[in-house]
Amino acid sequence: MTLTLDLHIHTNYSHDGRDTVEKIIESAIAQQLDGIAICDHDTIAGSHAAREYVSRHNQDLIVIPGIEVTTAKGHLLVLGLETGIAKGLSVEETIRIAREKEREQRSTVVIIAPHPFHPFRHSIGNVCLHPGIDAVETYNSRYFLGVANKIAHIKAVRNNITQVVGSDAHSAECVGLATVEVETRVETEAILKELKEGDVRIRSCKRTPFWVCFKQFFL
Repeated sequence: MTLTLDLHIHTNYSHDGRDTVEKIIESAIAQQLDGIAICDHDTIAGSHAAREYVSRHNQDLIVIPGIEVTTAKGHLLVLGLETGIAKGLSVEETIRIAREKEREQRSTVVIIAPHPFHPFRHSIGNVCLHPGIDAVETYNSRYFLGVANKIAHIKAVRNNITQVVGSDAHSAECVGLATVEVETRVETEAILKELKEGDVRIRSCKRTPFWVCFKQFFL
């Protein structure tokens, strides 16, 4: 089955997230997404709340647990974790802990470098310097010029790293702007395995409206 996913979404569990779990989920369903990854800054709580909400209301949406970890060098998305990772650690230590938790959980964990070359975005830079990263976000919807996305794409192609995209939505109106497709069963573990193996296609890449970016960056 072909599943359409937005792999990078924030709720108001993030310090800069604007909308509630309920609004984010409603938007994802309205956009006819099959699944979303909630990746709040340095907390897994938004993911847990979203999964609980979907289960309680019997809604047809997969919520992939995730977190956007603030490392000492920049951000990493970690999908599939059931517990969080402390912020402020090195990239290498963060990856090591994520893999340790993966073994403990006995379920797949996927590590993604989000917006790796975007200035002023807590980006880790050259992903090739950090073995253990599974994929690179080569299109992030929140941008002004797009140069950083192009650099990420070039680096991923040259180094044969799996490419993914994400809306990086900080409000419900931006959910689904950038999506990927995977061919698999309708379950979180199956999706994570496909992502980790690189069996993923980029489906859509749309830019966050300028007025939304301006409001979220500067207001």
